[in-house]
Amino acid sequence: MRSTRLPRLQRLPGLCAEAARTLGFLLAGLGLGLILGACTRLPAEEARGGPAASAASFGFAALSSHGVPLGSAVAVAPGRLLTNAHVLPEGVVHLQAQRGDAAVTVPVVVVARSQMLDLAVLGVPPGIFAPVPIDAAAPEPGQRIWAIGAPSAGPALASGRVERPNAAVTGRGPGFTARIGALMGYSGGPALDDRGHLRGLVTALLGSSATPALAALTGMDPGAFSQSRDGREVFVLSIGAALRESERIAPLE
Repeated sequence: MRSTRLPRLQRLPGLCAEAARTLGFLLAGLGLGLILGACTRLPAEEARGGPAASAASFGFAALSSHGVPLGSAVAVAPGRLLTNAHVLPEGVVHLQAQRGDAAVTVPVVVVARSQMLDLAVLGVPPGIFAPVPIDAAAPEPGQRIWAIGAPSAGPALASGRVERPNAAVTGRGPGFTARIGALMGYSGGPALDDRGHLRGLVTALLGSSATPALAALTGMDPGAFSQSRDGREVFVLSIGAALRESERIAPLE
C-alpha cells in the first residue's frame, strides 16, 4: 500500500535546512546589530553645528523600557514630551527617557494616548528637557527638513526635502511627506526646518521594504547603512494637529 505520508516525510530535510538558513540569517543580523549599535553616535554629536543642534541636545528624548529601546520623543512644553503611540507597548505606563546629549536619563509617565492620531503624551520631571520652538504652518514643497532619531544602529540625524506638503495617513493623522533617510527608531522624534523649529513628528515609512522579522529580533533597520535609505518616503505627523490633540486628551494646567 502506498503511504500518503512518505512524501511529506521526505520534505522534512529540506524544510529543516531552510529553517536553519533562516535562523542563521537572523542570528547573524543580531550580532551585526549589537556590534554596529555600539558604534552609533549620540543625536547631540550628529547634529552639532547644524540647525538641529539645540533640539538634538536638549529637546530630544530616546525612549526605553527596562533597557529595551522603543523610539523617540520631543519636548513641546515644560515637563511634556510628545511621541507616536505605536512606539509604546500596550499597557506600559512607566518608561525611561535619555536626553539627546546623554547627560541625564529620567523616568517617564504615559499621560494619555490618542484614539484619533498616532500620538501619545508623556510626562517628565520639569527642567530637564527644553521645549523645541514650534512652527505649525504647512511646509513648502522641496523645503529642507532634518529628522532626529534613536536607531539601534545607523545615523541619529537625517536630512531630506518635503515631497507632499499636505498628506494624511489613515490611523496616523494629517501631516506631510518627505524624502529622507529616517530609520526605525526615529518614530516619534522631531522633524525640524532650517531654523531648528519643530514641524512634526516622524511617524511612518511609506512603502517600507524593511524585513520585519529581522528588525523585530535585532532592533536594527536592515537599511541602516544603505544608500537607498535616503530615498525613503517618510510620513510626518503635523505638529499643529499633534498639539491640538494633545491639549484635548491631556490639557496643560
